[in-house]
Amino acid sequence: MKIIYLTTSSTNIDYETILKNCLERPNPSNQNFHNALIHAFACHFNVEVFSTSLINSNKLLDNSLKHTTSFENHICYNYLSIHENKLKNYLNIKKELTKKLKIQLSNTNKNQILLVIDAMNYTLSRIGQIFAKKYKLKTLGIITDNPNLISNLSSNGKKLLLKSFANFNYYICLNENLNLLANKHNKPHIIINGVYNKTTNSKIKQFPGYFFFGGSLYEKYGIKNLIHGFLNTVGESKLLIAGDGPLKNYVVNKSIKNRRIVYLGTISQTTLQSYENHAIANINPRPFTKDLDTYCIPSKVIEYAASNALTISTHHSLLHKVFGSSIIWIEDDEKSLTEAIENIVNMSQEERKLKIFDANSIAYKNFSVDSVAIIIKDFLDQIALLC
Repeated sequence: MKIIYLTTSSTNIDYETILKNCLERPNPSNQNFHNALIHAFACHFNVEVFSTSLINSNKLLDNSLKHTTSFENHICYNYLSIHENKLKNYLNIKKELTKKLKIQLSNTNKNQILLVIDAMNYTLSRIGQIFAKKYKLKTLGIITDNPNLISNLSSNGKKLLLKSFANFNYYICLNENLNLLANKHNKPHIIINGVYNKTTNSKIKQFPGYFFFGGSLYEKYGIKNLIHGFLNTVGESKLLIAGDGPLKNYVVNKSIKNRRIVYLGTISQTTLQSYENHAIANINPRPFTKDLDTYCIPSKVIEYAASNALTISTHHSLLHKVFGSSIIWIEDDEKSLTEAIENIVNMSQEERKLKIFDANSIAYKNFSVDSVAIIIKDFLDQIALLC
């Protein structure tokens, strides 16, 4: 089977280029999830990626860095050209993608092609579904969120996105609640709660004992609670923060006023994982509402659990069941975080190592690229028998 994957993600090297040379910051969780999922597909299938990544746009500060093709391992990424004007962008992507997909059809039996689409991107979903209908291809939608919870999406945009979910033949959803939302007719589907791809360690600035957070800097993600809760502790340990967002200046100001807070700026996934691996503990401070607990999976918790450090996280029902006591669970307030940090400081090395080992084992068994690849292969083998 040939997998044609439509996404906004890029190779990890190209993503680092975008971070360094683009004022617009792409969503890191979207990049990391789809990049890892693409690698999971590629463990057992031939994968060709078509992407609307910013690496082929005029938004790069240095246009000489623009390019249309990259390889990561044996996976080919084809980058479609991006324009500022929304209508022109849609029409251009439709024309360019249709042309490239026709070439794929000329080289491969269409019955052996599966069109895998990031269903959260309406442009890619719409164009992919139109093409699939015309040429009688099967489609698989990747559902990672409830459109009603996307704050920067208009009311009409949410309705269009929800409506488009019904047009896929198969589904991969983050959890069963998302499947119930998107897959109204109970078509073949699998649940993949998350996937992570371990990178090789890179050189990082060395800090003696530190706690770490890497992610978007929004108040709704608990950044202020994180900083205040940490500063309520005593000792010489530091809190390293990496990321970008509306609270960037707030974090910078805190780091200027208190040497225990260190702001690292926006860093690559490879560098971020290196900081995670050398931390005392990685912290997910995001408060989870009922809706978020129902429809979202905090990918950072999975990534942290796979690191060589302890994990502190606010409650999440599904992940609490999966990881149990291997993760240090807290309430979404300053006091609970302060107590967790103080407990870790007083924890024996043996207990720390045991928790890290247990979290690593659970993360690998359930969320590693290799483990997810097996789930995908079994699912696609079953689909092939149905066709």
